[in-house]
Amino acid sequence: MRAGDVLAISATTLLGGVTGWLLGGMIGAVVGGIGSGILAFAGARANIRPAIVSTVLVGTMAGALIGSSIVQAICLPSVCRPLEVTGGIVAAAFSFVGVGLVAALVARSFDEHNERTVQGLAETDVGCEAGEETVHREP
Repeated sequence: MRAGDVLAISATTLLGGVTGWLLGGMIGAVVGGIGSGILAFAGARANIRPAIVSTVLVGTMAGALIGSSIVQAICLPSVCRPLEVTGGIVAAAFSFVGVGLVAALVARSFDEHNERTVQGLAETDVGCEAGEETVHREP
């Protein structure tokens, strides 16, 4: 395990605990911290870059807080706490998928660019990955 992995696990566990505390008090802090730590550890074991793991998990936590805040704004004060937590969990799940997809695509794009640079190939223009041999037909 790299030093960056340990740092990513520690930071996301702490932020997960804070996010959980904001959503559900002490029980939420424990669940959020443990859940974030497990996901960060799984990312490290899968050899995913620590910066990507941290970014995705922080985006997930932001989504949870946004979802909870939206439900809180709709509900009466201190009436629908379970709905706020549920809204936070649902928004966190969608944020995890959305931020994860964007992070994966960006990382893949940079990896492909770096591979082309190392191989000494010319840079491609946007949308011209097929090269000049593509035949364009008039309608």
